[in-house]
Amino acid sequence: MASGLTLERVEQCLQQGKAEAQRLGVEAAIVVVDAAGHLMGALRFAEALWVTPQIAQAKATTAVAFRASTAELETRWQERPMFANSVLNLSPGQFVVGKGAVPIVMDGTVVGAVGVSGGIPADLDHTIAEAAVA
Repeated sequence: MASGLTLERVEQCLQQGKAEAQRLGVEAAIVVVDAAGHLMGALRFAEALWVTPQIAQAKATTAVAFRASTAELETRWQERPMFANSVLNLSPGQFVVGKGAVPIVMDGTVVGAVGVSGGIPADLDHTIAEAAVA
C-alpha cells in the first residue's frame, strides 16, 4: 500500500525549501520523512554544519509522530517538560523539540513531514519548512 507521499512530492518539498533557504541566506539541511518517520529525501547546503541533516530528520520525525509542527510542540511542551523529556528519552536522537518541522498533509491525513536545521534563529528553520510544504 502506498504511503500517499510520492517521490514527486518529496522532490517538490525539497526544491521549495531550498528556494526559501536561498532567499533567506540560510545554509541548511532539509529532510523529508514519510508517515512512519522513514527518510524519503534530503539535501544539505555545502556550508551547512555536518550534523544538520540528523537534526532536521529528528525534527521531521517528531512532527510526523505527533502530527503537529515542532513550533506548536515546543510551545505545548513548555508546560509539560517532564513529558517532553520522556519523549526525547524514548529513542535518543530520534526526536528533537525545537522549531523547524512541519507535517505534510494530503486530503486531511499526515503523510510525512519536512524538517529543517541550520537557521539561526530557529524561526528561520520553521519558515523554510512551511515554504517546503506549501
